[in-house]
Amino acid sequence: MKQNILNFKFSQNRDFFISPKNEIAFNMVQKWPNWNSQLIYIYGPDKCGKTLISSLWKKKSKAILLDDIKLNGFIKNNIDIEDIKNQNWIIDDIEYFIKKGYDEKILNLINITLSVKDSFILITSKIPPKFLCTQIADLLSRLSSSLVIEVFQPDNELLSRIIKKYLNERSISINKKSLDYIILRIERSYEKALEVAKKIDKQSLESHAKINYKFLKKLID
Repeated sequence: MKQNILNFKFSQNRDFFISPKNEIAFNMVQKWPNWNSQLIYIYGPDKCGKTLISSLWKKKSKAILLDDIKLNGFIKNNIDIEDIKNQNWIIDDIEYFIKKGYDEKILNLINITLSVKDSFILITSKIPPKFLCTQIADLLSRLSSSLVIEVFQPDNELLSRIIKKYLNERSISINKKSLDYIILRIERSYEKALEVAKKIDKQSLESHAKINYKFLKKLID
């Protein structure tokens, strides 16, 4: 298993914030279609940015996001093999599909896709391949031999910098005390940090209020 452990630094790409915790995954998306592997496996805890990364690749590669309807199509043999070969695929939260008993269909999709050179699959998960609850050894082997990238949750420092940078770009000042107050009261995720920053932006413009304890308490509560 080829595994990349991510550390920390910071930059921004529109609403997607890049740190060494997600930089390898982000760079992988940017490098497509010049990948060293046709099968990419990204794992990490909830709200760490896996779905955002897969969305960036979906837009870039025109990949199809796999869902229950499409998997039912595989089960009923309603999808042409040649159509599979001509597409790129995303399986977001593979545990969900494995729990529903789609293990064999996922393996078939992988095998068909890898039988041609110009098709790719991106898979996201909360856990490394070896911990997936499937009895199909071939599926575990395929996933374990893929390019495996771990993504971590942002820490308090990065969340503070996300909020501060977003507000600074809109000429809104916020001090460290206010940032600390926010970070201790929100979910530790990129999405929540951006959501709060956007709320501060909107509410401060509408009310012309200072960003202080009273303003933030009302906003967060």
